[in-house]
Amino acid sequence: MTDVATPTTPARAAIAARAAQARARRRALIISAQIAIAVLLLAGMYALNGAQGNLVMPRPDAVARQFVAMTLDGTIPRALGQTLTVLVAGFVISAVTGVLGGIILGGFPTIGRVMEPFVNAINVTPSAAFIPLLIAWFSLYTEAKIALVWLAAFFPILLNTTSGIANANKDLTEMAQAFGARRRALFWSVMVPDALPSILTGLRIGVAISTIGTVIAELTMAQSGLGGLLTAAGNRFQMDRYFAVVVVLMALGILITSGIRRVERHFGRWRISQAEGR
Repeated sequence: MTDVATPTTPARAAIAARAAQARARRRALIISAQIAIAVLLLAGMYALNGAQGNLVMPRPDAVARQFVAMTLDGTIPRALGQTLTVLVAGFVISAVTGVLGGIILGGFPTIGRVMEPFVNAINVTPSAAFIPLLIAWFSLYTEAKIALVWLAAFFPILLNTTSGIANANKDLTEMAQAFGARRRALFWSVMVPDALPSILTGLRIGVAISTIGTVIAELTMAQSGLGGLLTAAGNRFQMDRYFAVVVVLMALGILITSGIRRVERHFGRWRISQAEGR
């Protein structure tokens, strides 16, 4: 039996340094590619504006001026606050109910099989089909918009959580049961931690759909927020103003997605540490 040689401290330092350099080069390459794509998009906007005019594509500098003007006069901050109120409330409610519902459906297979056809039936129905019903229930108030966002984001979170819980590591589950772990301990100490990647994927999908659902709600119900600004600018063919709002929505989506990814990385490191500690 031969011993496996372990790297010395200088060798480990050299390996770590090379890995850090490789990550830095890859990061620089990614940033360079992103900048190049952004420049090409801006050049394309200028070219399309020159060929077709402002009605088809506004100039990027006109969009920037309109964004600054709408920010300084309070139009965008007010609309952003209204949009975030609906988005945050709808997503938080859908996250709580979706995760809890997924834990129940995934942890109790019999309940999951009973509810499966009903969940699938509502899931495949477009959320827009429920808009008249929501208006009848909640009128055109903020509650109706929050309900639409919840309905749009609830099922991706529910289904991903259900799948993660149902497919939790069987060896760990059986080992915990052999040591006399109760159902509650199985849920919170074994099944839920093992299902975290699926749960976080559902939350990431859910927050993206929540953003879309918020804009749809603001377009189809009482027009307010960023969706209301889009409608007003589109009806008047003010394309520079329209694109300024689109830029805000894109930035909002990037910030939300980046936040969810940071949470995923944090819990990913936690799961690795937990696995190494076992």
